[in-house]
Amino acid sequence: MITFAAGLALGLALAWLVWAVLGRRGGRPAVRGRERRAELPAAGLTAELLPEPALGWLLRSHGALGLWITELDPSEEGPRAERTVGEELAVAEIAAVDRRLERARDEEQSGSDRVADHTLVFRARAGVAVGMLLPGEPAAGTVAAAGCDLDRLLEAVRQRPRVVALAQAESREASLESVGSVGLRLAYQLERNLGGEVVVAVREPAGVRVVGISGRGDRRLLDAVLPAEAPLARVAAGEVAQTLVAGDPLGGVVADRRQRQGATLLVPIPAAGAAVGAVAVHLPTGQEPAGPARAELVEALANAGPRLARALEAERTRGAARVDPLTSLQNRRGLDEEMRAGRPGALIAADLDHLAQVNDALGHPAGDAALVHFSRLIREQVRAGDVAARIGGEEFAVWLPEASLELGLRIAERIRVKLGTTPWDWRGRPWPLTASFGVAASPETTRDPADLVAAAEGALALAKRRGRNRVEAAGPGQGENL
Repeated sequence: MITFAAGLALGLALAWLVWAVLGRRGGRPAVRGRERRAELPAAGLTAELLPEPALGWLLRSHGALGLWITELDPSEEGPRAERTVGEELAVAEIAAVDRRLERARDEEQSGSDRVADHTLVFRARAGVAVGMLLPGEPAAGTVAAAGCDLDRLLEAVRQRPRVVALAQAESREASLESVGSVGLRLAYQLERNLGGEVVVAVREPAGVRVVGISGRGDRRLLDAVLPAEAPLARVAAGEVAQTLVAGDPLGGVVADRRQRQGATLLVPIPAAGAAVGAVAVHLPTGQEPAGPARAELVEALANAGPRLARALEAERTRGAARVDPLTSLQNRRGLDEEMRAGRPGALIAADLDHLAQVNDALGHPAGDAALVHFSRLIREQVRAGDVAARIGGEEFAVWLPEASLELGLRIAERIRVKLGTTPWDWRGRPWPLTASFGVAASPETTRDPADLVAAAEGALALAKRRGRNRVEAAGPGQGENL
C-alpha cells in the first residue's frame, strides 16, 4: 500500500515535472509552422509523471520533427526508449537518431549533429539522453532555445526513478515489494554512500540476473542474465567470496558498454546463511570502503538480503506459470490470458531467423544469449501496456491492445530495424541477427480476436517464404475458421 506521503510525493513530482518542461513558456505554447500530427509508438512517458500532452506541446512549439527520450531505466520494467515522431520521418531516419542518442547517452554527450537533412539537438547525463530533431539547418537561437527546453526535460526524466523509489520506500507491506524495487533502492543507496556506480544481481534457477542499476550505471544491463563465468555471477551464486576485480565483472553481457577506470568490489548479499545475490560497486580510486562506509555497506546488504529472498520467492510463485524463465517475457499461457478479454488490437508474431545456425556455430548458450538480446530489444520498442511473450524456441509474439494494423506494422518494422542495427557478439565473435514478422489486427484483418494468432502466424510464414528479415501483414479474413 502506498501511503499518503508517497501519494503526495508523486503529486508534487507531477507538478514539478510539467513545470520543468513548460515552465518558462507560460502555458500551452503557440504552434510554430504547420500543425504536425504526432504518434507515440512507445505510448508516451508514464502518465503520472510526464503527461504526453506536455511532450506534444514541446514538440510543436519548436516545429520539430520528433522528440526522443532514451534512458537506462532502473525500474523492473526494463530499458526505456520513447519517441514522439511525426509522419514525415522514415524508419531509417528514426533508426539513425536512435543510434546517435544511444551513443550520446553512453558517452554523456550534449550538443547538436546533422542527421540526414535535419539537425538533432541533444542532451545527456547519468544514463539519460533526450533529443529533438529540427528540420533543415535552424538558426543558432532556435538551437539554443531547443537545448534549454531539453535541459529541463532531461532533469525531469532523471527525477523519475527517485520519485518511484520514494513511493516504494514508503510502503509498509514488505510482501508487496518486488525484486526490482529492492534492487533499485539498494543500488541507489550504495551509490549515494560509496560514490560509485552499483549493479545488483540475484541468483535464479535460470542463472544470475541483474535487477538493480544505480543512476550512474548502464541501464541496458537490467534483466540481463550474466554468463556463468562472469565474476559477479560467481559471487552471486556463492562460488566465490567477496573479491576485488579489474575489468568488466559482468562478463561482457552488453558488448559495447563503456568500461570505467578503477577496480570493482564484488560482495555477496546474504540471506539465511547463503548468498541470494551480489553487488558490484565501482571504486574509482581502487580503495575498498573502510570504517563507517564499510559498516553502512554491510548493514545495507544485511537488510536487503531477506527482502530480496522474500520477493524472489513471491515472484517465482506468482509468475512461474506465466513467465518464460530465460527471457522473463510472458510465455504462451501468459499471452493467452492477456488476450482472453477479446479486445480489439494488433498481434505481432516474430521468429528469430536461423537460430539453429547460431547454436551450431557458437553453442546453445550463445543461442540463449541471442534470444535474451532479442527479447530486450522487443521490450525497448513496444509501448507501455503491450505484452511481449516468448511462445516457443525462437518464436515471439507481441500483443498491442487497441492498436491498429498500421501501428502494429510500424512497431514490428522498428523492432526489425533495431535488431539489424544493434551489434551482437558472443565472447568477442560478432554475429548478425535478423528476424521475420507477421502482423494481424482486429477488426482490420479478422473480425474475431480469437483468430488473431492464426492470422499473425500465417503472415509470419509468408515473411519467411519471401526471404525472411521482413514484415508482412495478414490479409483480410486470414486465419478465420482454421
